[in-house]
Order: sequence, then structure tokens, then C-alpha cells
Amino acid sequence: MLTNASGKRSQHDDPDHTPWSESERSAALHSYSILDTPRESDFDDLARVASEICGAPIAVVNLVDTTRQFFKAEVGLGVRSTPLETAFCRHALLEEDILVISNATIDDRLRCNPLVTDAPHIRSYAGALLKTPDGLPIGTVCVLDYTVREFTDQQVEMLRFLARQAMTQLELRKTVSKQRFLLARAQIAERGKANFERVVRQASDFIGIADDRGRVVFMNDAARDLVGLRPNEKLPHDVMSYIADEDRGVFRDEVVPLIKAGESCEREIRLRDFGTGDAVPALFTMFPMRDEHDAVVGYGMVTKDLTEQKAEEIRRTEMMAEAAHRIKNTLSIVQAIVSQSLKTAGTLQDAKAVISKRVAALAKAQDILTSAEGAMADIADVVSSALAPHDGGFGRFTVTGPSRRLAPPQALGLSLALHELATNAAKYGALSGDQGQVHINWTVDDLGEFAFDWTETGGPAVTAPVRTGFGSQLINRMVAPYFQGDASVTYQPEGVRFSMRGKIPEGGSTEDE
Repeated sequence: MLTNASGKRSQHDDPDHTPWSESERSAALHSYSILDTPRESDFDDLARVASEICGAPIAVVNLVDTTRQFFKAEVGLGVRSTPLETAFCRHALLEEDILVISNATIDDRLRCNPLVTDAPHIRSYAGALLKTPDGLPIGTVCVLDYTVREFTDQQVEMLRFLARQAMTQLELRKTVSKQRFLLARAQIAERGKANFERVVRQASDFIGIADDRGRVVFMNDAARDLVGLRPNEKLPHDVMSYIADEDRGVFRDEVVPLIKAGESCEREIRLRDFGTGDAVPALFTMFPMRDEHDAVVGYGMVTKDLTEQKAEEIRRTEMMAEAAHRIKNTLSIVQAIVSQSLKTAGTLQDAKAVISKRVAALAKAQDILTSAEGAMADIADVVSSALAPHDGGFGRFTVTGPSRRLAPPQALGLSLALHELATNAAKYGALSGDQGQVHINWTVDDLGEFAFDWTETGGPAVTAPVRTGFGSQLINRMVAPYFQGDASVTYQPEGVRFSMRGKIPEGGSTEDE
């Protein structure tokens, strides 16, 4: 008969009436990750002590799964797993804490068990439950014998003690495994954080972080460079100190309220360069950072430097202004060509031919002005086309320099400068009289270093203008940047001089004219 330690039949003999489900019990067992693990001395010692105290040839630390039982430790068996159908311990799971069987041959549930009727002819059994903190049975510490026998109260109590020790080892093993998992996850997260910080720090855009009080706590290298802070220089904490004086009102009135409301914002804002004090145009994006509970824990800032973009916009604006200026002057130039041609021509037929020739030359020069996206042009062609409307065939220009091809923007810039210089020379300088001359010379070395000079002689005495006109601004601010260099116009008494130094693309021939 199947009995508990008191010798009475268990109230849990019916497996269909248990306080737990088999799926719950199995999940609890698997949570320890103990099945099919190698032998461990801590569990082997428990099995050996159980065998010695109970005087039993077989002792087991047994874990009962849904289809088999796994022996974490065993004495006298020589195997690590057996099917659940013949397991004595599956009946022990129905007890409160221990199952004791003195004679298996007369027990209703075990007398037909192959382990009883055949070899090894098991006759007695005692097993104390391994129970989780939630009371779910997952196995036993048990002993088996080949003879009919009784187990003393001391032996039964010792099995209970060894079962508690086994559960302590399982819980400790589970805790250590969990701690290792958490440590590994923390290490992975830390490596991920380090990699993220490395990417952020090396990113080309301004990236910063402020805490929930709005104090700046991090800026990557690009951000420091943008606002003129050295790599190890202490960060100013006040966000407002990074904003240029002229934009602080906009930042305070438009950006701060959005951030306080938990919204993101994007504005063109001028930042302050702490090194030079200059205002740096930038596209400023600021957004709240939230934790898993949606609470704001800080603010992210991503800012893109717009310095080059703004400079290009200024150049385009000035180029459009120059184009408009040239369109307005076109009729004036045509009128001057017609007037000069009629004045010097012997007959109307001669005047007609000269006018046609000069207007055609003007049109060719205008082609260069409107083909900045076209093919590269030779310096000599640019100079010839730009001066043709002002030449008239009287040898007023002396031109020397090697053949070299210019990028389209450079051809356009140089043509603009020559038109401006020639127009001014015709109005006020060497070309306004009958004797003046213009000498043009340029050089290019093997490295692409470019030097260009325009020198006027023989004209009226020159005085420097009281204010700088549009043409001079064009030459100084627009033309030179296309050559990555600088340019200047000087007003000497004997004549105007224009000088430009820069670079042009390498390649092309260098034959002198």
C-alpha cells in the first residue's frame, strides 16, 4: 500500500486532484536550468550522505520532468535518467513532503512495477520532496533498497533536511545564474553605450545633451569645434550662453516654450563661437528625451553648421544682382558701341559693319556670363570675349599669358571682373581717351598657382573713389573666392590696377600667346 511517513494512505493519491497543474510544475523545474547538467560535488555529497545515513545501496537527488526523471546525483544506479513510467518518485510528488514505502510488493501502485517484479527487485523506498518557494514539487532526495525494511524517524528527518539542502543549492545556483545573466546583459549594454558614445562623439554634426534642468552635460567633438571650445575645456552649462546675442530673444520666446511643453523644435539659430565671439549660422534641433515612464529626463540637441550654405546663398544673391546689373547695362553698352562706331566710321556702311561686329562680340561675351554650368573655357578665350566689345580694332589692349582651362565658375567670375574693369576704363579710365592702354598679363605654374594683372596707362589722372561701388564689391567679394584666393583694385594716379592671386585646375597646355 502507498503510504506517507505516518503509515497512512496519502490524501493526494489521486493525481487528478492536485493543488498545482503539471504545466506549472514543469515550468518551475525548467526555471532552474538544471536538467542534463554535469555532476556537481555539492549534489553528489547529498546523495552519498543519504545513502550512508539510511544504510541504503541506492540514493538519488532526483528531478522529475513530464516524461522522465533526471538524476542530478546518484549512488548505486550508474545511470543519469530513466523513463517516468517506472519512477517511484512520481508518486512522491503527490505527498506533502515525504513518501515512505516499506514493502513495494504489497503496495497497490508499485507491486506491478517492473522494477519490483523484475531486476533489480526494489523492495523499499523513502523520498523527501524538493519543493520550490511557491510549494511546487520538482523532485526528491530519495533512497531505495532491495529488502523489505522500515526507516527510522531520524532517517526520515535527515532525508527532509537533505531535501532542504538540495533546494538551497538549486536556489543558490539559480541566483548565481541570474546574476551572471544580468552582469552579461549589463556588459553588453555598457559596450553598446560605449559604441554609441563613440559614434556620437565622432559624428560630423553638433550633438549635445542637457539634463532635465536644461544644463548642458555633454557635447561631441563636432559640437565643441562648432562653438570654439577646446576638447578638454569645461562646458558652459547654461544653454542660453551658446546662443549668439542677436538670437537670444528668438530662442527664449520661440524655442524654450516648446521644450517646456515637451515638444521638439527646429529653428535656424546663430550660435556663439566662444573662441572668436562670431555668430555661427546653424540649423538647431532640440527635443525632449523620455524614460520608460514617459517622464522627461533630459534634452537632446542636434545642430548642423550652415556657414558654407549661407555663404553660398550670399554668393548666389550677389550673382543674381550682378546679372540684373549686367542686363540693365546691356543697352548702355550697345548705345556706347553704336555712338563710338558712328563717330569713327567714314560712311554709314562702314558704321553698320563695325556695329554688327562689336554687337556680335558683346553677345559672345554674354554667352560666357550665362554658361557657368557649361564646359571648361580657356583663359585666353575668356579674356578675348570679355574685351571684344571694347576693343574696336585700335590695339588698345596688350594681352599675354599661357593657355589654360578654367572651371565654369572661374570662367564666369573672371569674365565678370574683366567686363567691370573694361566698362569702368571706358567711362573713366584709360579707354575713355584716345591714348590710353590696358596691359593684361597672367601666369600659371605647374601647381596651378594663378596670378592675373590688369594695368591701365595713358589715361586721365586717377583718383580713388569716395565710396566702393558695386563693381569693386563684385571683384573683391565674388570673383576671388572662385579661385580660392584674393583680389584687389588699386587707384594709382597713372592708372587703375587690378591684381588677383589664386589657383586654377591643373592640366591643359602652357603655350604662351
